[in-house]
Amino acid sequence: MSTLSLVFAEIRFRLTNFILCALAVVIAATMFVAGPMLLSGYAAQASNELAGLQAEADDLQRAADEQKKKTEEAKTAMTVAVDDLVKQTKRIMRDIGVNLRIVHEETNMGSLYTDFEAHEFPEDYVHRLAQAESIETIVHLVATLQHRMKWNDRTVLLVGTLPVLTTSQKNAEKPHMVQEVEPGTVWVGSELAGSYKPGDKIKIGDVELTIAKIMPEQGTLADVQLVVHLDAAQEIANKPDQINQIMALNCKCKGDRISVIRKELEGVLPDTKITEDFNRATAREKQRDLTEAVHQQQVAAAEEELARAQANLQRAVEHASTQTRRRQRQQTGLNAMINIGTPVVVFLAAIFIALMTWQNVRDRRAEIGILRALGKATKSIAGLLLAKAVIVGATGGVIGCLVGVVVANQIGASMQIAPESMTVDSRLLWGTIVGAPLVAAIASYLPTLSALRQDPARVLMDQ
Repeated sequence: MSTLSLVFAEIRFRLTNFILCALAVVIAATMFVAGPMLLSGYAAQASNELAGLQAEADDLQRAADEQKKKTEEAKTAMTVAVDDLVKQTKRIMRDIGVNLRIVHEETNMGSLYTDFEAHEFPEDYVHRLAQAESIETIVHLVATLQHRMKWNDRTVLLVGTLPVLTTSQKNAEKPHMVQEVEPGTVWVGSELAGSYKPGDKIKIGDVELTIAKIMPEQGTLADVQLVVHLDAAQEIANKPDQINQIMALNCKCKGDRISVIRKELEGVLPDTKITEDFNRATAREKQRDLTEAVHQQQVAAAEEELARAQANLQRAVEHASTQTRRRQRQQTGLNAMINIGTPVVVFLAAIFIALMTWQNVRDRRAEIGILRALGKATKSIAGLLLAKAVIVGATGGVIGCLVGVVVANQIGASMQIAPESMTVDSRLLWGTIVGAPLVAAIASYLPTLSALRQDPARVLMDQ
């Protein structure tokens, strides 16, 4: 009977021994194959996940940078737009007209409002007021002389005006808000125009004037006014160098406006008093506040959008950092478990095979003694024992490779590792298939050596 036949006969006779040894090899081979697969799969999965997180962070960084750029551009555009809006608003509110009226302290305001009669004072008052450096809240002065009179059988209001720039306006080179009536000309209210047209000559009192324009219908007192240069009005009313009102604009619209203005006016024109058109002044203040509020809201919205993008970026960076640390801890633990556990399992499997082989040698002492007595060569007997170990190792190695691949995929699925990340290294499989019989043979070497050193005569005598 050949050596191989004897080996298979021995395996059939002691099948439990074979199965237990093979199972030990299967467990060791499974660990040897599954461990590296799990490590490589987990590393690939972690790399893909972290790459995805990094890509997300990069996208958010680009989005944040783009949002920051857009915010800066929007703020610049809004600033330009708001500046233009403020200028337009100022022009619109300016066109509403002056909102301050300065008259002599002896003026009866009731007579002024009903009969347009006011106490005159020198024209020099307006120039003193314009040149006073202590005046900071009043601009766009208009020296005015109002005079009710008959013209073409109608009661009209003659208005002489002279726009005067204040010291602050001159330094800033600001134009006056009130258009000056050219000397020798007149602006005619719409109710008084009749068949007149610009360029016609008319006579007011003893003064002949050229119609510069017919004022559009306004539905106010302006429709029955004849507006002329102050010099012409003084000549027509025979009130040389006299005015009865100074119209002005309040340029500081916050807080208790009129009290501040009155305090400034007392130091320059103590014998005058001032009133404010509350509706016009309040409208100017509210409109400017509204414009500024809209600007602030737009800027705040842009800043909020930028802050939201920055917060998203920060959360993504923190999440990526947390995931990186978590993956590193898990991978370190998995590495330690596999790198330590696999050698331990292989070592224990080798010890188990050695013990089982030792037990097998003891059970076969008589058989070995008979074979030695019959002249069986030592290498033949060693071949019987080691061949069984090789078959055990080969069988356990092949089965262990298959089981290792299955187990690695099952564990990988439970760890949410993508199947495509669980690659099998063919060199690892061949190493396991070749290495398992080698380890089994090495583990069986000492028990085999012990069997070969036994004296066959003594063994037979014991039997």
